[in-house]
Amino acid sequence: MPSTIPTKPIRIGMIGAGTVGGGVYEIIMGRLRSQSQSNGSASPSKGSSNPFLRPCIISKICVRDKNKPRSFQIDQHVTAVVTDINSIVDDENIDLVVEVMGGIGIAKTAVLKSLKKGKHVVSANKMLIAECLDEIRESALKSRSKFAYEGAVCAGIPIIQALQSCFTGDIIHEVMAICNGTTNYMLCKMEEGADFDEVLKEAQDLGFAEADPTADVEGHDVRAKIAILAKLAFGTTINVDSIPCMGIAEITSVDFEYAKLLGCTIKLIGAAERLSDFGEHDGDLSVYVAPKLVPMSHLLSTARGAGNAVAIKSANLGITSYTGPGAGRFPTANSVVSDIIRVASGNACHDPFPLTSNIEPDFDYISAFYVRITFHDELGIIRRVGELAEINGVSICSILQNPIKDRMSADFVVTTEECRFSQVQQMCKDIGDEDFAHNVPLIMPMLSE
Repeated sequence: MPSTIPTKPIRIGMIGAGTVGGGVYEIIMGRLRSQSQSNGSASPSKGSSNPFLRPCIISKICVRDKNKPRSFQIDQHVTAVVTDINSIVDDENIDLVVEVMGGIGIAKTAVLKSLKKGKHVVSANKMLIAECLDEIRESALKSRSKFAYEGAVCAGIPIIQALQSCFTGDIIHEVMAICNGTTNYMLCKMEEGADFDEVLKEAQDLGFAEADPTADVEGHDVRAKIAILAKLAFGTTINVDSIPCMGIAEITSVDFEYAKLLGCTIKLIGAAERLSDFGEHDGDLSVYVAPKLVPMSHLLSTARGAGNAVAIKSANLGITSYTGPGAGRFPTANSVVSDIIRVASGNACHDPFPLTSNIEPDFDYISAFYVRITFHDELGIIRRVGELAEINGVSICSILQNPIKDRMSADFVVTTEECRFSQVQQMCKDIGDEDFAHNVPLIMPMLSE
């Protein structure tokens, strides 16, 4: 790290001024600016000076509507507000572009064009990065520009930095992540007895969930994030749309009752695991997103509210865990600002995705499964379920059933030994075709102790 502070400030153009953009502006132009100014003063205030902090100025912000009210104050004497991304991308005085607008269309154009022009880029756009990571990487390496994206996954947890630099002498076997604060908040509330629609509205009122919550509750947000983590951990580029993805919309309070009987809770998890072929963890790469039964003794069960958690299993370290805030203005903004500081100080990773490999993906993942069957009562149901399990090569581990209160609508749960997802999926389709079944049973993978 340099021993003296560069005197020339790094000039930033920010595209997007929503929740995260507002937080970035307030940190850079408020707290960080005060520290930078104190570095150059004769008598800096005690505890406020950072001797390695390069001055940063957000000189332009690009927005769709200049007249839209903002949740933060923009210093008009320092920061120009524009509506054309090219006024930032083509400005030779802009050193670094911060993209926090989201989406793939305009954001992709802005990111790639900025990198091509030799500007550094910081982004929190997980959808863009997951869909275009090879293209972004190639552009950054070709132009020798830095591309940093800590804010794209797990908000305030520095998981990107950890995977880029802290496992270089290690071999990662598995990554499991609770990386959507909205759904974790909802599942925690449902565990306490709230129903799905009730807690979704509450999450929207609190600003955790969007007006259209599809990306969160259907698991698409987690799918993009686990694709990024899988690339970092294993070096394999995953087609996002190929990742098996189940959301939380079908989970009810009944599932939490049965989960409790099994000593578990339920978490929406993105998982990437190297399967074992001839030896340990030497096979294909299994990647999926699903609500998962997690033992209460497992560290992932401790993520509460909008919190996120990541568990990494590796050859040298065993299991390491990372926890922290998974949503909100300042947790994500803090990660974006950390990237800005790393770029400004010359400490950002040269290659945004340092690991490359030819490991093949395998989306037909292996797990023990929880299967909830809703039925109207008649003789022979459990026998028939057992027959269909046998036909599909699924071995039943246990059967759980609460006392039947309504013979026309009751539930029981089957847990399985480890098998392929396709096997239990076909078993459930076959059960759904039976006269006693109300619908296709709910499937959730189970995390072992």
